[in-house]
Amino acid sequence: MRMPRFFFHIRSNGSSRSRDYLGLSFPDVETAADEALRQAQGLKRVFKARGEDPRDHAIEIESEEGDIVLILSFADVFDDTPGVIVPQSQQRRAQGEA
Repeated sequence: MRMPRFFFHIRSNGSSRSRDYLGLSFPDVETAADEALRQAQGLKRVFKARGEDPRDHAIEIESEEGDIVLILSFADVFDDTPGVIVPQSQQRRAQGEA
């Protein structure tokens, strides 16, 4: 069985976005979110080295179908209260499956 591919885009200051064109394969969204959290911790040093506040950024996780399935705010990660924002379309879809 083929694992779905997820793309990790970096959103800066709520507007500009650095796109991931390669993506990574994971068994599910939860595993992709765990990887995004791990990567966000590593990116903290990169932003600080550039003189940027890492809390001004977020990781958007996009499915291979082109849907943004999760948004991980760096502010939550770096304030030691990890949080994931689930887009409304995903919330409605999940509620319909329950």
